[in-house]
Amino acid sequence: MADLPSAQLRDLDPAFERIALGTGEFTYGLPGLSVREKLLLCLANDVCRGHLGLAFRMHVTAARQYDVTVETLYAVVRFIAPYAGYPAAADALERLAEVLGQGPNQVRPAALSSDAEPNYVTETADEWFERYLRSRTADAWAETLLSRRERAFLAIAADVANQTLGQSLRSHVFSALDAGVGPEAVRDMVRFLSEFAAFKAEAALRRLDEILADAGSGP
Repeated sequence: MADLPSAQLRDLDPAFERIALGTGEFTYGLPGLSVREKLLLCLANDVCRGHLGLAFRMHVTAARQYDVTVETLYAVVRFIAPYAGYPAAADALERLAEVLGQGPNQVRPAALSSDAEPNYVTETADEWFERYLRSRTADAWAETLLSRRERAFLAIAADVANQTLGQSLRSHVFSALDAGVGPEAVRDMVRFLSEFAAFKAEAALRRLDEILADAGSGP
């Protein structure tokens, strides 16, 4: 299990710290993801669900302890913006700077790919919305500090947080498979999200079974 900061929980409620550490034994013990990937998923979930208090501070602290760069933390927030909503991402950027103790203009400009492919799905015939979605997801998927595997995982995390378990989840699962992620690693990624809402993760796992079966990789 990863060595995660929990002293702040102990100060608030030692019994809850014990519960949290017991939860971490399950989630951080999943073998299909690295500790870095798990910490990035924590941050993505925080942004999607507006958890910018103690949980966000602990997750940022843990990420820095495991050598996730400041630039990568900002990249996660930028990437998740079209999925969480731009106002939510703006709030998260402000909070991130506060947690890191950064002042204005201390973040280096982002390195974006010039040939990123849009990652989008839409079941609407609305041409304006299709152009919007292509543009905004192409911008997000241009983040070079996040691997293709990481971007797919973060997008799936947003689907679970938002319960967008239809075509959006299907597209992002296929993005992960196309990036060389094995079906069991995708499953471990969704299992990890149980920490944030067990029954949302359960619903996503049921849908994942169907998607993996369609891909010829399911149970």
